[in-house]
Amino acid sequence: MSSGRFLDKSLKVDWFFLFLTLCLMVCGVLLVYSATNNEKVVFYETFWFRQIIYFVCGSAIAAGIVFLRLDWLKRMVVPMYVAALILLVVVLFFAGDVVKGAGRWIDLGIFKLQPSEFAKIAYLLTISYWLSRHPVSLFKLKSFIVPMLLFIVPFALVLKQPDLSTALVFIAVTYVGFFFAGLTLTDMFLLASPLLSVLFSHSQTTMFQVLWGLLICAVVFSLVRRRLPKILTILFLVVNIFAGYASSMAWNMLQPHQQKRVNTFLDPMSDPLGDGYQVLQSLTAIGSGGLKGKGFGHGTQTNLAFLPEEHTDFIFSVLGEQFGFMGCAVILVLYFLFLWRATSTCKLFSDPFITLITMGASTIFLFHILVNIAMTIGLMPVTGLPLPFLSYGGSFALTCMVLVGAILCMRFQGHRQ
Repeated sequence: MSSGRFLDKSLKVDWFFLFLTLCLMVCGVLLVYSATNNEKVVFYETFWFRQIIYFVCGSAIAAGIVFLRLDWLKRMVVPMYVAALILLVVVLFFAGDVVKGAGRWIDLGIFKLQPSEFAKIAYLLTISYWLSRHPVSLFKLKSFIVPMLLFIVPFALVLKQPDLSTALVFIAVTYVGFFFAGLTLTDMFLLASPLLSVLFSHSQTTMFQVLWGLLICAVVFSLVRRRLPKILTILFLVVNIFAGYASSMAWNMLQPHQQKRVNTFLDPMSDPLGDGYQVLQSLTAIGSGGLKGKGFGHGTQTNLAFLPEEHTDFIFSVLGEQFGFMGCAVILVLYFLFLWRATSTCKLFSDPFITLITMGASTIFLFHILVNIAMTIGLMPVTGLPLPFLSYGGSFALTCMVLVGAILCMRFQGHRQ
């Protein structure tokens, strides 16, 4: 009997998940230290020491979140969402610090707050709470009205900063939320098809365009068989046809620096000393690491300041240069195990709120990981999305720890129900 109670208590806290989080935090501090160890400042002003402070503060916040009851957490949804919108308006129109053409921070003296990071958490809670009580269905288009309104306001405010990469995080969270709120894989494809039509229509390969057209026809046939409303089927065709001709319009909507990033992604050598410099130096750093790397603190691209933003956006390049393929593989395994343990929580409970929070938080982590790593190895245009736990940044470090606290809270409070 006593052993049963012990096992039940042990299940409330995922110690392996906490261990993985600690490993990633330690790796992050070490990488930030190795990327900035040539600083000539006292230790308490160094990036690595400040990162430790952020993680300690974030861990304390996460520990407090674990003990929040689910009913009380649900009552916080509206106040947090409203507060996030207010902060986004403030940083956009009144007090935002402009860095590299984007106003994203509010200077609090000892700390610069990035409201878009807080907005991620507030939006995750809000959309999860609504979808847990109101499932969506293509047979009931009215079910999408409120979720889309909740999405479009913070998305537009973040996009206005401009911060396209963070705005895409809101799309990812919404997309995954719709899936766990009742949509099928075919429905998910239907929602994503306009964007894909824009991408494929911009492609110069006729084969891709033909295959995409055949796939659209197959989906239309499946819609007819499912007896979806005719208006929806017609709308699906019209939107995709329009999207196919709207690639030039979408291109013109991008900011000049975003267009340069896309051009640089397609051909880094077109401007090797300008917009292509970051990607080329990142590839050089990772490639020079070889199998085992050059050793901790011995990266030439990093130490000689060839690699830009080495402690933030391009921290994975530092990892590849100093620890090689083996070091990168270890980090990727840690990320895989971290996401696996995070998503496993939703399998323990039938509460849709727990599922949506857990999968939404995991989506934020996964989106950052995929985009950042793909950026550093030249598979995606350069963005400002940091790498979870490894990149330096106060607001983002706190966001990561709050999400960890939310995942642990779902597991701990779920057992109390």
